[in-house]
Amino acid sequence: MSFISKLGKGLKGAMNAVNADEYQLKGVKAKCIHCGGSHFELGTAQLNTAGLTFLNLDWANGSASLLSCKSCSYIMRFATEPKKIT
Repeated sequence: MSFISKLGKGLKGAMNAVNADEYQLKGVKAKCIHCGGSHFELGTAQLNTAGLTFLNLDWANGSASLLSCKSCSYIMRFATEPKKIT
């Protein structure tokens, strides 16, 4: 195998790793409900409640997983963390 073909395979593998931004929840692939895109950034958000905020206990609130669509920037919230598709 020549150096050029090895380099090409290495670059293809690197691109696949960088583009590994598809997620699934309970076996269903996530799709943006706005544009139909399937590439996302994963994040989290704290779910504040008035009672715990009043008591200065925001740290005790739960959190949600966020998937932000890379195509249109629509943000979807989930109670469970999506699994990355490799």
